Amino acid sequence: MSTDQPVDSEVLSLLQGGLRNYWYCIAASWEVGDKPVAVTRLGEKLVLWRDQTGKVHVQEDQCPHRAAALSFGSVVDGVLTCGYHGVQIDGEGRVVDVPAYRDCPFIGEKLVKTYPSFEHYQGIFAWFGDEAHQDPLPLEIPDDLATEERSGILHVNTWACNWNYVMENVADPMHAPYLHRTSFNLGKGARSDRIKIQDTPHGFEVFRDAQRDADFDWAQFVDTGSTFYQRVEVFYPPACGPGGPLKICFFTTPIDDRHTRIHVWRMRETTGWQRDLWQFLFKTQLVKFADGVLEQDRLGVETMPMWPPRENLYQHDIGVARLRRHFRTKAEAQVHERHNRPALQVAE
Repeated sequence: MSTDQPVDSEVLSLLQGGLRNYWYCIAASWEVGDKPVAVTRLGEKLVLWRDQTGKVHVQEDQCPHRAAALSFGSVVDGVLTCGYHGVQIDGEGRVVDVPAYRDCPFIGEKLVKTYPSFEHYQGIFAWFGDEAHQDPLPLEIPDDLATEERSGILHVNTWACNWNYVMENVADPMHAPYLHRTSFNLGKGARSDRIKIQDTPHGFEVFRDAQRDADFDWAQFVDTGSTFYQRVEVFYPPACGPGGPLKICFFTTPIDDRHTRIHVWRMRETTGWQRDLWQFLFKTQLVKFADGVLEQDRLGVETMPMWPPRENLYQHDIGVARLRRHFRTKAEAQVHERHNRPALQVAE
C-alpha cells in the first residue's frame, strides 16, 4: 500500500461526508422549542435545546453517564436533563447535578462536547471544527441575510442524496429548461446555449452565455473561509408582486454521505407595505410553485448513485467541475494538515 492511499481515503471521506472547519446551518429556529431536538449533521448525532433565556445550545447527543441520548430527556430549570438517570448538563457541556447521587465525582466536569453555535435570521448555525480548529472563525453572514431591504422566507427540507449533488445542481443552469420544463416559470429559456464561468473574490459565478434575466440562468458560489453558500436569481413577472427577481440563498449541510439538509432563503427587495404584500402573495399563492421547482430538483438528484458517480462531463458542466476542484483542494489541505504534511498546490 502506498503512503498516499490512506490520505486519499480520508480526502474522499471528507468530500462524501462533509468538510470540517466551517459553519453550517443545521436547523431552522422554529424547529427548536422548549424540548430537546435530535438531529444528525456531518454524520454526528447532535441535540439542540434552549435554556431559560431562549439561547440555543448544540451538543453531542450522548449522556456522559451511560451514553443515553440526551434528546430523550428534557430541559429542567434551564439545563438539559437526561431522561435515563436525571444527569443535568449546562450549555457549556458541564455536569451541574446528578440528583441520584449528589456526591458524584464528575459534577462540575465538562464531559459533553459542545459546538459553537449562532442563531440568525430564522436559522441556527454550528461550527464543525477538527481537532486543531475547535475555536471557530467569525461567521460571515451573507448580505442577503443582513439587510432590512431583503425580505426573506426560509424553506427547509431533507433530500436522500449526497450533499455534493445538491450543490452541483445549483451550479448547473442548463438543467432548467429540461428538468423544470413544466414549472411555473423556469422552463421557458432556450434549450441550447453555452455556459461561462467567472472568478469572484470568494468563489465564482456560472451563467448562460446567450440568456440573462429570463428564468434560472445565473448562479454564484461563495466560500468566505468560514462558511459557504450559493446564490441564484429567478425572474418573477410583475404579477408576482413587488421586489423584482426572486433572490435565493442556499445553505447545504450534509446529514451523512447519503442524505442532505437544505436551508433555502427566498428573498425580494421590499420594505414596508410592499414587504407585507410580497410575503402574503408568496405564502398564499407562490410558495406552491417555488416548492414545486425544488421538488423537481429533489426527484432528479435522488436518482443518482453514491457520489462520486461514473459520468462523462461536457461544456455545460464547467460549474460542476469547478465546484469539485474547489472542495477537493480544501479537503486535501485539511487532511495534509492533519498529517503534518505540506498541502498539495492545486491551482483554482
